[in-house]
Amino acid sequence: MSAGIQSGNIIAMGVLQVSVDIANTPTITTAETDVTVPGIKVGDFVFVNKPSHSTGLGIVNARVKSDGVISIQTLNPTVAAINPAAETFTILWVRPETLTSVVKQ
Repeated sequence: MSAGIQSGNIIAMGVLQVSVDIANTPTITTAETDVTVPGIKVGDFVFVNKPSHSTGLGIVNARVKSDGVISIQTLNPTVAAINPAAETFTILWVRPETLTSVVKQ
């Protein structure tokens, strides 16, 4: 049995800091906050670091929504809404080269 695997290298990466005001996240749900990040492109990987702890709030995903915009998804499993203060997040971005198919047997 064989499986198709995408393989490639990193052509660029960087670290930056940006002010983020996480959206109010209602009880027992998720919310997305869009953040303008110049230079980010669709296809890049982004990893975000919230510098402080907010009880009950989870950062569960970060993605490039469109060129220049990342979307940070938060989760609130508690019984009260969570609306943390704005703060400066650190973002690591990685840009892969064009991926090619490799067949493993």
